[in-house]
Amino acid sequence: MMRDRAVQFTAVVGEATDERCRLETMEFASRCKTALLPPRILEGFTMYWDINKALSYNRLFNFVVGARGVGKTYGAKKWAINDFIKNGNQFVYVRRYKEEFKKIPKFFADIQDEFENHELKVVPPNFVIDGKVAGTYIALSTSKIEKSTPYPEVTKIIFDEFILDKGFHHYLPDEVTNFLELYSTVARSRDVKAFFLSNALSITNPYFLYFDLKLPYGKSITTKDDILLECVQDSEYENMMAQTRFGKLIAGTPYADYAIKNEFLRDDKNFVMKKTSTSSCLFGLKYKDEIFGVWSDYNAGLMFVSYDIDPSCTLIYSTTLDDHSPNTMLMKGHKSRLIEIFVRCYKEGVVRFESVNIKNMCNDIIKMTL
Repeated sequence: MMRDRAVQFTAVVGEATDERCRLETMEFASRCKTALLPPRILEGFTMYWDINKALSYNRLFNFVVGARGVGKTYGAKKWAINDFIKNGNQFVYVRRYKEEFKKIPKFFADIQDEFENHELKVVPPNFVIDGKVAGTYIALSTSKIEKSTPYPEVTKIIFDEFILDKGFHHYLPDEVTNFLELYSTVARSRDVKAFFLSNALSITNPYFLYFDLKLPYGKSITTKDDILLECVQDSEYENMMAQTRFGKLIAGTPYADYAIKNEFLRDDKNFVMKKTSTSSCLFGLKYKDEIFGVWSDYNAGLMFVSYDIDPSCTLIYSTTLDDHSPNTMLMKGHKSRLIEIFVRCYKEGVVRFESVNIKNMCNDIIKMTL
């Protein structure tokens, strides 16, 4: 079987050595809105996310990912409301697009019972508590018009659903820069804490890539400089949700791993493999400022994509106009035999990737060629 694959692979990739090629040298039920227990009863439970653990690390940027329903948004809202009532500190609530604020009038609906003696309401674009402005909501996509607006009382920013799922919306161009500009507008020279909240969708997102965030195996919290990354894990919550009717219905599916066990829904390790020591570098791919080496091993009958690239390899393809620079060849509109072979091998299932991040980004690159 291996020999047959190697022969087939050699027939395909072997063409890469011809003169032409040589010269060319991508809340389980919304905070558990099934209302299993009222909020005041839940207060005594430990299975829901507690923001105080993350706060104890005193980091400026805090990335929190977790299963649907563990209370990420709820916990952040409770923290913001309490801090305003006790100290008068305001907050900014961020979503990516204005369309995501359609349900903002119900922002306090799930938490009002915890603050029976206070009036919580939304008066666009502000959150009002006891008749006073406690915070405001801003769409990241239109945040640049906020540059002249002062926020002297704001001490916290909550960016909800910062990781996108597959669908209609896309990340903004220069997404992280857009957020950093918004942060600078709000914070000025002050230390304003930012909490980025999301379900566990994919480790391949602009923020993890920009800040090079990785969660070490066996740890639920890690820090890097002034950044914290928490992957919310709670066996009590997992056990409780697994016993619900819906939990039993989805048992054994990828969605159960995501909704209950907090595994990243859009990430899988199919085709993830370290390149062999006998691989040779064919060319490089530049995508979103990252350069990947594309390698081949004729004996194994496989191609590999890796962060490693042979320094002597001078053929680098840029996949987008933004990535194009001197010493690269723009892939779009350029008929390349090497790229054709790479895509063909991908379709035939003989391409391996050294990490899930590389695999996800290469999937995006492949889509550009189809």
